[in-house]
Amino acid sequence: MNIPVPIPSQTNRVLAMLSGIVRAAVRADSPDMLYRDACSIAVGSGLFRFAWVGLVDPVGDGLRMLAQAGEGRGAENLPAARAIASRVRESGKACLDSRVPDEAWRQYGVAAVAGLPLREDGRIAGVLLLYAEQANLLDEATMGLLQEAGQDISFSLEHMLGEQRRLAAESKLYYMAFYDAQTGLPNRALLEERLSGFARTGTAVALLDIRLLRLDRALHLFGRLAMDDVLRLLSQRLEAVRGEGFVAQLGQDEFALVLPGQDAAPVIEAIAHRVLAAVEEPVHIGEREVFLGASVGAVVYPRHESEAGQLLRRARAAADHNGGEGGFRFYSGELDRGLEQRARTEAELHRALERGEFQLYYQPQLSLRTGRMVGVEALLQWQHPQRGLVGPGQFVPMLEECGLMPAVGGWVLRQACRHAKEWQAMGLPSLRMGVNLSALQFRLAELVAIVRGALDEAGLAAQFLELELTESLILENVEQTIRAMHELKRLGISLSLDDFGTGYSSLSYLRRYPVDRIKIDQSFIREMMVHAGSAALVRSILAMAHNLGLETIAEGVETIEQFEYLRKQQCGEMQGFLFSRAVPAAEIVRLLKEGRGVQPADTAASRCILLVAEDAGMREELGRILEGDGWSVLAARGADEAFALLAANSVSVVACGMPGECAAFLHRVRHMYPDSERILLDGSADVQTVIEAVNSGEVFRVLSMPVEQEQLLACVRDAWRRHETRSR
Repeated sequence: MNIPVPIPSQTNRVLAMLSGIVRAAVRADSPDMLYRDACSIAVGSGLFRFAWVGLVDPVGDGLRMLAQAGEGRGAENLPAARAIASRVRESGKACLDSRVPDEAWRQYGVAAVAGLPLREDGRIAGVLLLYAEQANLLDEATMGLLQEAGQDISFSLEHMLGEQRRLAAESKLYYMAFYDAQTGLPNRALLEERLSGFARTGTAVALLDIRLLRLDRALHLFGRLAMDDVLRLLSQRLEAVRGEGFVAQLGQDEFALVLPGQDAAPVIEAIAHRVLAAVEEPVHIGEREVFLGASVGAVVYPRHESEAGQLLRRARAAADHNGGEGGFRFYSGELDRGLEQRARTEAELHRALERGEFQLYYQPQLSLRTGRMVGVEALLQWQHPQRGLVGPGQFVPMLEECGLMPAVGGWVLRQACRHAKEWQAMGLPSLRMGVNLSALQFRLAELVAIVRGALDEAGLAAQFLELELTESLILENVEQTIRAMHELKRLGISLSLDDFGTGYSSLSYLRRYPVDRIKIDQSFIREMMVHAGSAALVRSILAMAHNLGLETIAEGVETIEQFEYLRKQQCGEMQGFLFSRAVPAAEIVRLLKEGRGVQPADTAASRCILLVAEDAGMREELGRILEGDGWSVLAARGADEAFALLAANSVSVVACGMPGECAAFLHRVRHMYPDSERILLDGSADVQTVIEAVNSGEVFRVLSMPVEQEQLLACVRDAWRRHETRSR
């Protein structure tokens, strides 16, 4: 939709409202909560005096007010409000009433009313009514943005209702693709989209790149969970000093602040120093304090840079030149001292292909069901005459930037197909060959002919070739991209979506693309065994993929615990250092000839219980009792050992007797293994502890220690029966 852009201050207020509603959708546990938050955010934006949500009454076919915010109780009954609500329901579109206010309107200080449709399963389920004090606020551009807000709420509702748990996870995944899951701030993809929007309208804009200093030291001291709290606190501080700008999170140690309409150096510098002061305030973690710093670099469009796509790079260059001491610096041309080296590298890359300096390495991909090799991913390496073997991360972006990727990518495609056919000719098991496709390659008009030519030249059947696309690539020129993907699919090849979850990942879009497989980014896999949130996100991605009929592969699997956990969550395949790094073609031949793989653990379903207790005597005594009742008993001394056993075994009941540690342990178990039944063994448990633990869903039952044999067995049998009932 082409939406006229209002003045910057009004734009920022509307965008702030949109941002708040999207973040509310991520946090919302129910439609009611989303309605309340949306009304509060609309009024809090300063654009509206009163807001309310009315749901269609299935009996009377009228509207029943479910949530409201602002000054105007009773205003929902204004005839004009009811009339515009009816227009919204009949037309299915956003509607506006900005006529000259009558006495009833003036009583509430209202000059205009906007109505937005809220949909569920394609039908109008309700209406969001917004009352403005100034009619000129609701111009065409603002109404277009408000309609997006209604669509965001409707999209979230679609994924909350029905199968609540699964759909809520999908909805949150959609929004997490545009906003950081920890802080709720816009991510880099959304930042770059908005910068491009300002550039298209000729709006001056200042961009501040904020690099956090000494964060790695705090991470080492306090751990990942504490750092999540630190980042959330820092995001709140930055939001408080942003003025009319907006804050984005670009990484664990990097934020950005955008100031639309601002090009005055003294103002920008003053805001930068407020940012530094906010970051440098002490952060309290428990009873200890952490002191962080920041390096801030600023660039102004179009004064310093006329290309929106280069703004972040310039701001980062300025931040990097502050060094480890931090501080603030504007970008200047003097900062690009590496341009000469870059020019030399580009010249070397131009000659590398003709000199035969490029090589292909292959990283094996294994079935999580059998542990055997089923495919490989081709990875480009550069054998530099002086620097030795150079990894793709150090030169592939430069190939893209200087326009060499189509030529090099064509070579990669032909070479990969040739190797795949050679392995088949040796009588080795046929593998799926995965080849990354760059944005420049994908936009080539002759792409289908290039792929067909590579297959024909090698004599490789199309079913053994898979092209890997990035999320950002498929969301450029959507309709054209979908047509191109269908043309490629008609060749008989398969398509996969690489690094899923790190970019735009729109679920509504994903349904439209002819993708066969999604690759879960290694950042999620790396954290899932220690961070309940990452584990939940991985399960959500897998559930979504299964519901859409997509195959899945996990990247960056490094431990057998990750392997077994993914296998139990029905992930299809994996690649990572657990089995092999990327290796030359000859090494793939050796691995295939030796039949190498990863042996999956025997996780056949059984009456299996995991006992976790520091006290060896407790483990031995309870284990003896349970084995006598026919249970298969696993025992662990602490959380790390327990999670290793959970990953490798099908455990139906977990009993924990670690004083002071059970609450945190069972909380992680609940989120990573929600089908398990959890029993708390606590010698000091009182009535209130029992009630709170059971009502919160953390545990099935609490047993005070020491426990009678029959009481223990009865509790465990009840837990088993509940597990079996829920598993059916």
